[in-house]
Amino acid sequence: MSKAYVLISCEPGSDDYVVSNLKAISSVKSAYGTFGLYDVIAQIEASDEAKLKNELMTRIRKLDKIQGTITLMAEESTDILAESFTKNRELQKGKKMAEAYIIIHTEKGNQYQILRNLTKIPGVIEGDLVVGYYEVICKVVAPTYNDIGDVITKKIRKLADISSTVTLNVIPSKIK
Repeated sequence: MSKAYVLISCEPGSDDYVVSNLKAISSVKSAYGTFGLYDVIAQIEASDEAKLKNELMTRIRKLDKIQGTITLMAEESTDILAESFTKNRELQKGKKMAEAYIIIHTEKGNQYQILRNLTKIPGVIEGDLVVGYYEVICKVVAPTYNDIGDVITKKIRKLADISSTVTLNVIPSKIK
């Protein structure tokens, strides 16, 4: 299975429109409006990389009101760490939480260790190594956005070999 994260810049005020249209595409596993550098983040999956790229080029990038995208291809080799995030995800199940994606620039060569260290931080419920402009992406949940800020500043940014982070706070949506 191939997976990618698509960071999307939209026309002003069109976030809900773009999210709604993305969710109608079968390869889109999740799509959220965000506060931050990008307007929308979408996670897409397909059976192989060629199909994933085709979906991106023929369906996602062709949507009205999208001005630009950055695609972060997930490394399939990190699937073995997916279960490591299960404990953190189970602790948060059923609770109403603020959510954010954290995109991480790293120092050279230590991305896998950073991802492994992220599995040990409570509230980090997903993570992948990615190829593109950034090296690691993770999803954080906490009771409030202030708590997410604490996780980022007191735990994630304290990890060795992190150069910088970009936070995309998920906007709660009524779009299903």
